[in-house]
Amino acid sequence: MRRVETKNKALSFILGLVYGYKNAPSIELFVKDLKSFSQDLHKDDRVYYLNRQTGELFPHFCESITHVCVIREDKINKKVVLFVYKNKVK
Repeated sequence: MRRVETKNKALSFILGLVYGYKNAPSIELFVKDLKSFSQDLHKDDRVYYLNRQTGELFPHFCESITHVCVIREDKINKKVVLFVYKNKVK
């Protein structure tokens, strides 16, 4: 395995998520528009707020957020769902 050098904490965080769940039996990834993010939909999930330009992680939603990463673990069905909300989804 090759070590990935990055000085951006937000990018390092996302890479850590991928590495941490690499052996999960089932992983689903959904990339959605940041405008469609709702805290009510993810109140039981782990939510991380990121700014990719500055590399900062935030404890709550604010205007400087560029990405929101949400992890939903379904231990009964042994499935991990990762939602990434970002601007300008094509």
